[in-house]
Amino acid sequence: MELKFSKKFKITQSKSSNKQNNVVLLKSDLKYNVKKVLRSSPEYSPGSPWNYLVAFMLFFGLFAILLWQLSALQITNGEEMLAKSENNQVRVESIPAYRGVMFDRNGTKLVENVASVGLYIMIDKYIEDGEVNNTLLEEISNTLGGILGTHWKNISDDKKTEYASILERVIAIHGESPYFTDILIASDLSNDEVIQIKASSEKLLGIYIDDGSKRSYPYKNILSAILGYTGDVTAEDLDSIDYLNSTDVVGRTGLEREYDEQLAGEDGKVAWEVDALGKKISEEGLTLSEPVSGKNLYLTLDMDMQKKLYQALQSGTKNSKATGGAGIIEDVNSGEIISMVTYPSYDNNLFIGGISIKDYTKLLNDKTNPLMDRAIAAQVPAGSTFKTMVATAALDAGAITKYTQYTSYAGYKFSNGALFQEYHNHSYGTLNVVGALTVSSNIYFCELIRHWDMNSLVPYLDKFGIGRVTGIDIPGEMAGRVPSPANKMLLANSTSPWLEPVWYPEGDSCNSVIGQGIGLVTPIQMSNWVAAIANEGTLYKPHIAKYFEDENKNRVDIPIEILQNNIAKAEAFNIAKEGMWSAVNGNGASISSLANLGVVVAAKTGTAEFGTVDSKGNYEHTHAWVTGFFPYDKPKYSFSIFLEDGGESLNAVRIMREMITWMVKEGKI
Repeated sequence: MELKFSKKFKITQSKSSNKQNNVVLLKSDLKYNVKKVLRSSPEYSPGSPWNYLVAFMLFFGLFAILLWQLSALQITNGEEMLAKSENNQVRVESIPAYRGVMFDRNGTKLVENVASVGLYIMIDKYIEDGEVNNTLLEEISNTLGGILGTHWKNISDDKKTEYASILERVIAIHGESPYFTDILIASDLSNDEVIQIKASSEKLLGIYIDDGSKRSYPYKNILSAILGYTGDVTAEDLDSIDYLNSTDVVGRTGLEREYDEQLAGEDGKVAWEVDALGKKISEEGLTLSEPVSGKNLYLTLDMDMQKKLYQALQSGTKNSKATGGAGIIEDVNSGEIISMVTYPSYDNNLFIGGISIKDYTKLLNDKTNPLMDRAIAAQVPAGSTFKTMVATAALDAGAITKYTQYTSYAGYKFSNGALFQEYHNHSYGTLNVVGALTVSSNIYFCELIRHWDMNSLVPYLDKFGIGRVTGIDIPGEMAGRVPSPANKMLLANSTSPWLEPVWYPEGDSCNSVIGQGIGLVTPIQMSNWVAAIANEGTLYKPHIAKYFEDENKNRVDIPIEILQNNIAKAEAFNIAKEGMWSAVNGNGASISSLANLGVVVAAKTGTAEFGTVDSKGNYEHTHAWVTGFFPYDKPKYSFSIFLEDGGESLNAVRIMREMITWMVKEGKI
């Protein structure tokens, strides 16, 4: 009978007060091995005398071996083993999980993981009796300061107390953990930095370098507002996010933040025998758990369309001398975002490994505000695009019918003497609602609301999503503001003391229904409400994440969510849609440049005034808008284009004309 021996290893933590972090390595379970060998014997049967004889022989043999090993440890190798027992310990390190990457809807990779070298600190080397030794930490900081330059400045300038706080919090969080915790203090080291750190290793107690990975964003500015970026974990992260380790990175903005837990995966653990300085003395570690890769994320975006829209918006912004802009194309039947851009933007690769103070200051001081995602956070008046919602609501409520007519004059005075005009002082004569949308008549919608009631319109605006976030899966969205008597009073009593709290049925109501006054919207709200008009009554939650896929190719779809159903009757939507069609394709169309592009487009423009008023009573600045949907007969996409301080709406129309022409040519419709 051949005897085979095995060992079960257990790692435990010493409770000694002055050697709190020492680790007892191995414990052999002799009883387990005796039973295993007995049961493997062909002569084995329960209760047989043979069993007792074999058990005695096995136990005696194992006991003799154990005595011999103890003798060798205590006598032959006594001094050597004593030194090891006092100076060696076991460290448990994380095996970083592969962070999931992101793809567009067609499988184009949008994010990559590339090799990177990180610098880590063993926190137990700076703890005495459970307290952080700030003096030692200061010495290490000074030594590394001359080597790491920008890296260390980003991490330690004015933050030495924060590092102590990190250590203390990690101790508290992992106080019951049977392993030590290290902290990533710098990432993406250069070759020169690695060489200098290794040369100074004798001065750097508990500091080590290890290979890892970092994010790389090949599309830079085109996707930075959507993808976001990752950063090294902080003390606050460890306090608030359960799944993080102190050596992890964490999503800071964009989808990296929104879906951080799914992308991050789960780190594995490996145990190493190390000397008192923390250097490994064994060639192989003991794997305690394998890492679980993060899930890959597939997006609703079409990267070809994303690149084209960014290029068109960039050109349109520069040509119109706008300060910035945004553009969105959305699937009207699901809320999927096919393309969403903001301009100007920033290169999110700057933040990998810590952005330099110089680069960050430059971004913060840039007057064009490249860190702002205008697609979801620009809150501005909607201009005449607002009329699409007002027309739908009034038709549904019965305030007007398709045949209700009002006469358009160049302008007229309210009872308080204020002048209300058509844009450029045009006079359009007698109009119904379709005609009013065609030529974008201010007077028609002013007459509409004077014969109706602003408080009756407000609930419809809420149904269309005005004054609340859409819930798109990117952090940082703003809610805009509903133009209502209640909100005017709130503004007057708080942030805008110069504003009269009284709502004037003529001036305030007329300004509001043409997208001026106190009402504010975002580009994502606009594309979403127009999508609801196109699909005749369903307001979807816009989203960019489509589905997750794990390493075994198992797919988990992200469900489509509906924010509002049955906003209005189908007839109301059909009439509003007809007006938007006529604005592009009808007689006297105000947006005829979107006609005859190979697909039938329905749209509405807006020129939203803001800023100071000149001597003639005209605003000196305007935002340019265009919104709509296509194809008209079977709507598939809605869109909104916004140019901040971009002049007349025709500047926004040019961008969308270029985009639709390209989409038709490339077969994207």
